[in-house]
Amino acid sequence: MFMRLNRAACVILQVFETTSAASERMVEPDLEVQGRGMPLDDNAAELILQQLHRIERGERVGLLEIGELTSAQFEEIVRLKRELGHEPPGSSRLVYLGRHHYDSRVRRDGYTIGDLVLQLEAALAESSTIEIAKHMTAVVSASERVDGYGNSVRDRAILELQARKPRAEVYSAIPKGDRVSPRNKQSP
Repeated sequence: MFMRLNRAACVILQVFETTSAASERMVEPDLEVQGRGMPLDDNAAELILQQLHRIERGERVGLLEIGELTSAQFEEIVRLKRELGHEPPGSSRLVYLGRHHYDSRVRRDGYTIGDLVLQLEAALAESSTIEIAKHMTAVVSASERVDGYGNSVRDRAILELQARKPRAEVYSAIPKGDRVSPRNKQSP
C-alpha cells in the first residue's frame, strides 16, 4: 500500500503550527491510500516532507531510510553495474538526504516541497525502470505524470551508489519534460 499525495494534500502538509520556539507540530490531512505499488516505506512521504521543511529552515539533517528497491530493480542495477565493470550496491535499501534535491528543484527551478514528494513517489514506483550510464544510475517512472504546470513529465530518481554504501542514496529527482518550469510560469 502506498500513499499518493495530490497537490492539495501536499499544500496542507506544508502547514505548520508553532507550539513553542523549540518544537513544531505538523498538521496532517487524511491521505488517500491506494495500495503499496512502490518501493517507498508507508511513512516515507511524510518523512521526506518533514526533512525538506527542515532543510528549508536551514536546519542540519541526517539520512532517512525511505524504502527499498524492488528485487527486479535491484537485480537489474547489479547486472548492469557488473556489465560496466563497476561495483554494484550491497543493499537494496534506499536512503535520502534531500539537500541537493531541494537546492536544485526548489531554489533553482521554483518547485514546491510538495512537488518534490510527488516527483519521488512517481520515480520510485514499483513499475519504474532502471537506466544506467557511465556516471549515472536512475530509477525512471514507467508512465508520464501531469505536473500541475502544464507539462507531462517522466520523473527520474537519481541514485548515488558509492557515498552511502552499502545503501543507495536517492540524490535527486528530475521531472524530465518540464518545458514550463514553475519559475517560468510565475514570470509575466
